[in-house]
Amino acid sequence: MKNLIINIMATTGLSVIMLTSFIRILIPGFDLPFNDTVLLIFSANVVIHLGLLVIHKFESKYLAVEVLLDIAYTTAVLVVFGLLFDWFGVTPIWILVVMAATIHIISLFLYVTRYRQEANDINKLLKKRNKNKRMSKNKLLLNMEGERLI
Repeated sequence: MKNLIINIMATTGLSVIMLTSFIRILIPGFDLPFNDTVLLIFSANVVIHLGLLVIHKFESKYLAVEVLLDIAYTTAVLVVFGLLFDWFGVTPIWILVVMAATIHIISLFLYVTRYRQEANDINKLLKKRNKNKRMSKNKLLLNMEGERLI
């Protein structure tokens, strides 16, 4: 649950930063209604992440299929939210598609990086544990033979 909340908040922050950047570059004079926009983006991210939890229950043996399904679902949610809240009057649909794909790729990169670091940490702990076990076993053998340890 904690990871879900962290992921929703991180995705919302990244979405707001990307949307603001796109708007400033493409429509420099447009004033984005920030409070409403942040709440709508947050709501969309909640729906996206909860849906992705359901989608990830059914795994495919092909990573590309999973990634494309995730991006398609994310894009579908953004299109529905865009139609409901009239986002396309300000932001063209292609910007939302590019944002969805970009955010998903960044998230995927962060996900892989985080799990690679966790795997490295676990491997280090296992090596340390195995080293400590061997040292304890050697000390026990020395005690059984009656020799001094120090």
